[in-house]
Amino acid sequence: MPGKNIAWGITGAGAFLKESINAISKIMDNGVGVTAYVSRAGRSVLAMYGYLDQLTGILQGPYPIGVVFEEEDDAGYPSTGRIYRGVYNLVVVSPASMNTVSKIVNGIADSLVSNLVMHAVKNNIPVLIMPVDLYESKSVIPLVIDRDKCSMCSKCIAAENCPTGALRPDPRHKVRVSPARCTRCFICRKICPYNAIHFDVEVVVKPHPFYVGIIKRLNDIEGVEIIDHPDRVLEYI
Repeated sequence: MPGKNIAWGITGAGAFLKESINAISKIMDNGVGVTAYVSRAGRSVLAMYGYLDQLTGILQGPYPIGVVFEEEDDAGYPSTGRIYRGVYNLVVVSPASMNTVSKIVNGIADSLVSNLVMHAVKNNIPVLIMPVDLYESKSVIPLVIDRDKCSMCSKCIAAENCPTGALRPDPRHKVRVSPARCTRCFICRKICPYNAIHFDVEVVVKPHPFYVGIIKRLNDIEGVEIIDHPDRVLEYI
């Protein structure tokens, strides 16, 4: 697919997020242009994991290479109208959150990424979707407080020294966490005397039959295909 372009939707899921960005980088190296369509939740999660600058750094180039953020697009998401002008040869959603998948299978197009998919389907442009809740996977929680260790402090000096307000003193819980504000400066981890602050804690995400049933309804949409890893996209270029 040299000289062609892909529209890549990113939604609010942490699983397969790093793998998706790596796949985008590989695709760009193969001479294929990529536009990332990032939902509101997707932008927040990218920032929490420290990948936002990496994504925008990769997607530097001539039109249509770049990033479209949902909150910066106008009402009705006119940027998705590029589908009608033949700008894209393929649409990918990876990672695809359960929220976005549910909208797609029910014909709801009230968000940037679900709107993108709707237009692609209507124009017979192939759509590949990597749903995070279909397969057992490993993910990470960006910022975690070990509450047992945290309770040793009378007040949280890490929260008092956090420059962004990602950690804030709280009278009941001693510290309140807002991962979206975290810039990963790691000051809190360095000054916490009890090693109660951890970054990138690995967890296992397991599928549930109810949600698997919803995801499999994607197979009922002509032109939509489920993939099991972002790197599968490379087989289509």
